[in-house]
Amino acid sequence: MIRLKSLLIPAAALVPVLLSGCAVISEEQCRAGSWYELGVQDGSRGVGQAKVFEMAQECQHYGVRVDSEAWLRGHEEGVEEYCTAANGFSQGRRGRNYQGVCTGPTADLFLKEYERGLALYRVEQEYRQLVSRHEYLRDELYSVRAALRSAESEEQVQVLQMRRRSLRRELRMLDLELHRFGAPGVNFWY
Repeated sequence: MIRLKSLLIPAAALVPVLLSGCAVISEEQCRAGSWYELGVQDGSRGVGQAKVFEMAQECQHYGVRVDSEAWLRGHEEGVEEYCTAANGFSQGRRGRNYQGVCTGPTADLFLKEYERGLALYRVEQEYRQLVSRHEYLRDELYSVRAALRSAESEEQVQVLQMRRRSLRRELRMLDLELHRFGAPGVNFWY
């Protein structure tokens, strides 16, 4: 029998590790004071300006003042690198979250390509989910067929046959959905 006390000790040991992953900025970064460079890095990753306030709160715990003006200048430079049409498509294609950092004429181009990339990402995700469900149901159907061969009672046979019909029906529906994506040769012998 597992003792509750033995489970609590390892979990308690993980708390500092888990909390350290939530820090916006480390003490070393606060003390280094490379605010402009941090701003460039954050801007080029599409991080919003709210981060400078989060960093200021975090660094205040270490007695360090954030040079928000330097960070904002660097952030502006980084955002120029980020807000290109090509990067917009790339960010959307990866399903990344857009924090609205682009402004001016580049914002329209970025957003148009971001939405185009995001649409492709979503279609791919939907397709993957359908394929995954299809594979699961196909495996389940194989298991039901095997169980039918070794069923020992008429009641078991009836339950398994109902399950088999249900699986076949869902697989046919998934085939139709996958056909929308142009998936060739998805139909199996259900």
